[in-house]
Amino acid sequence: MMASQTIKEKFVELKNSKQTPPNARPKIQRVQEYLRSRKNFEQHYSPKLVSIGPIHHDNPTLKLGEKYKLMWAAKYIENTGLIPEELHKKIADNIDELKGRFSDDVLTLTGNSLQGFECLDEKLSWILFMDGCSLLHILDNIMYLLPMNIKVDQLALVREDVLLLENQLPYEVLKLLWKDEDESGLIKSMRSFHNCIYFVGSEAEKEKEGNGEHSVSIPNESQSETPTHLLDLQRKIILTTSNSKKKINEAKIREWRWKNSEENIPITYRGIEDLRAVGIRLKASATGRPTDVDFTAGWFTAKLTIPVIYVNNLAASTLLNLIAYEMCPDFDNDCGICSYVALMDSLIDHPEDVKVLRSKGILCTVWSDEEVASLFNIIGTDLVANIDKYFYVQLKLREHYFNKYKTWIALGFRTYLNNPWAVIAFLAAFTALALTFIQTWFTVHPANK
Repeated sequence: MMASQTIKEKFVELKNSKQTPPNARPKIQRVQEYLRSRKNFEQHYSPKLVSIGPIHHDNPTLKLGEKYKLMWAAKYIENTGLIPEELHKKIADNIDELKGRFSDDVLTLTGNSLQGFECLDEKLSWILFMDGCSLLHILDNIMYLLPMNIKVDQLALVREDVLLLENQLPYEVLKLLWKDEDESGLIKSMRSFHNCIYFVGSEAEKEKEGNGEHSVSIPNESQSETPTHLLDLQRKIILTTSNSKKKINEAKIREWRWKNSEENIPITYRGIEDLRAVGIRLKASATGRPTDVDFTAGWFTAKLTIPVIYVNNLAASTLLNLIAYEMCPDFDNDCGICSYVALMDSLIDHPEDVKVLRSKGILCTVWSDEEVASLFNIIGTDLVANIDKYFYVQLKLREHYFNKYKTWIALGFRTYLNNPWAVIAFLAAFTALALTFIQTWFTVHPANK
């Protein structure tokens, strides 16, 4: 039987298929469908006012944003004194390289409607030029209403839109359009954006980079000289950790695994109620880094230190897009954000858990406790956490949790001494018992006259 044309085409497709291994610089792509399809979460992946890049460029609901981008791009060019034709030529001359920064389906989608352009290259070069200039203006003026020439509520939407995974521009585009040859100013401008757009990690930027004990270091997969895009830099800043703490944790993990090479201990997270029941107190970390989760144990009680997290619309959107970024199939990373969210999800089962975190200063939000609990319970579904991220903390938690003497004492304190009146009653009973013992002793052993 002769093979049909369709079968022949399928064999050609099979032979030409290539396996692309994950790497540290993934292509700009759409959010994975299984993430986008979750109920009420699609709104966090799509721009509300401004499209940046080709993915949402043809969206008819963003026409107002197109007018704003023209205004911002013109402002950037005017303020820098650059010639627009020369800037566009820089993009056009490097369009082949820049196309390689986008996934094939994004390029196909962009080429489906040329909108008067002669070819895909021409359309894409214009999009990157226009959106790149407008984004650079946004980065320089995100805190100011006057240069942006928009209302406060619109400015909030812009801040949210520029950190969407599907709204990213390659760093190379911004570098080509930057106002001078020294790109350190560009990196500084991108980093300053973090100061007004954060939910955790706000203290990381206050430490100096270097090689000292308290210098900061970004994760292994982030050692490339430049960020992939703005969202990538946001992730690197959030996951910044101190060199000293990183080395200590790695040494502790190696030591434990060397001593317990034949023992496979499951590491599972514990909810807030479980932790409090065995005498583990919660405390806000002095820094805002997700990597600074710590556990210290005493004779009767223990303390779990967790970084402060801010929960609002912007934080929720950024968090979801950072997770989507880490879950891109071509992104080889350590799942730092996913691991942190999995940890928070394990602590938050009910609205009462959110109330405890708020009372300890760990969670700051204007949302209701129910809304915050629902957020973490939903986004924590199907996350793949990196066990090494909080391995040593979880190990010490487990040791304390299964220490019968400590848990019995903690249970006694929690049951009988959980309020001031109970403490007073205990002290009174103890004093009465002590006096009775002393009286009995002197009755049996009277003092010699």
